[in-house]
Formats: sequence, C-alpha cells, structure tokens
Amino acid sequence: MNDHSFVVLAYKDSPFLSDCLESLMNQSSKSDVFICTSTPSTYITDMAAKFGVELFVTESGKGVVHDNNFGLRQVKTKYVTMAHQDDLYLPDYTATCIAAATKYKDTLICFTNYSELIDGQERPVTLMLKVKRLILKTCMPFKSHLSTRFWKSRLLSLGNPIAAPTIMYNLENLSGFQMPEDLAHNVNTIDWQIWCNMAKMEGRFFYARRVLLKRRIHSDSLSSIGIENHSRYTEDLNMFRQFWPGFLANILAKVYASAYTSNSDT
Repeated sequence: MNDHSFVVLAYKDSPFLSDCLESLMNQSSKSDVFICTSTPSTYITDMAAKFGVELFVTESGKGVVHDNNFGLRQVKTKYVTMAHQDDLYLPDYTATCIAAATKYKDTLICFTNYSELIDGQERPVTLMLKVKRLILKTCMPFKSHLSTRFWKSRLLSLGNPIAAPTIMYNLENLSGFQMPEDLAHNVNTIDWQIWCNMAKMEGRFFYARRVLLKRRIHSDSLSSIGIENHSRYTEDLNMFRQFWPGFLANILAKVYASAYTSNSDT
C-alpha cells in the first residue's frame, strides 16, 4: 500500500492534463493517483482511462476551495499532494517529500522549489521566483525547516513564497484538514491565508530546495487573470496588512506587484 496520493484537480479540458498525469506515473516512488473534477467531460474520462486512474466527480459551480476539499475527502493515504493539471512533477518529487516528513515526524507540510514553463520552454529564474527564493533564504539561511509559530509567520509576512502545487500535506498531523470555504472569494490569496492559519499550529514547515516542479504559466491561469484585472494587488495588500502597518503593507504590495511583471509573457 502506498503512503502518498496525488489528487489531480482537473478543470475543463486542459491540453496539459496528459503530461501532468504522465509525470506522476513516472515518479521514482509510487503513489495513488486519481482525478477530481467539477467539470466532467469525455476528454477527462478518456484521460482517466488512458492512465488507469480513478475519476471522482463533484457538483459544479461551488468554487476552487470546495473542489479541493472534495479531493481531500477521497484520500486514504498519510500524505497527499493536490496536483494542478497543467504542471509537471520531476521524478524525485514524491521520494524527496516523504523522506523529509519521515525525518521530521512533526512535519505539517513539505514544499519544494520550482521553475516555470512558458510555451513549453522552461524559465528557471524570473523576478517573482527571485523574490520568493530570497524570502525563503532570509527566513531559512542555514536549515530547510521552521517549527516555531514565530518563524513560520515571519516567513509568510514577507509574501507567499510557497507554491501550492509543490506542497505535500502530512494528513496524520493535519487531522481532518479542510480548506475554509469562506476564503473562496479571494481566489488569488486562498493559499496564502491557509498557510497563515497553518503557521499557528504545532508542527514543521519543510522546504526542499531542489526544483522538483515545473509550473506552467499561461493566460488562462488564475494567477495570470488576477494580475491582468489587478485583483491580485488588492488581495495581496489585504494580506500584508495582517502583519504590517499600512505604509509598510503598501510598500510590500507594490514590490510584489512589480515582480508580477514576469508573467507578462503569457
């Protein structure tokens, strides 16, 4: 029996779903893999059949948080990664994350470094990636994990350096974990707020510094849409205000907004 699951969150008919599933099948450490969707289609059914994975369907129109929680409720393993349908996981992703969680029994989440894909070409470094890696290096200069509430919160007070699709959750230490449904209106900062809530819990955040995910950036992604309509800036500003006085929050939000220009190629 496997200790880890990939829940692939499929939305409509992504042309990248097959590549994502193939990358999960090619992991050096095997996992349970299944697809969850609120937009069932012949295409998604065919992809599930092609790769021999189970397909779970939930009601449509409930939002991304609902869809994530539905996927989490299907998991039977100790560890889980909520895989984004457009992304590629490098072969050692699962093994690396499980090794970290095994070493530190109080691990809540293990997340990894990542690069970006634009039109099939890898971008290992962008302005936003530099900012996120700088935050991580500042808060974890000599080690790859944080266990105190203070340092986990400090990490998140400077921005959100944790990419959601890189995260492996340790459900044994996150008993009954579900994402708060009332965050569904803040599409671009749902993850950031969840990590802030999690930072208050007893347990460890572990960062694997290797690039173990290739994250696809394109014009239809939620991140790109948020940048285009400026909602991302407003939501980021509200997050920074949880940690900093108004003038500092404004400065940090503007720095973040400048770094988003790396998505302008999409």
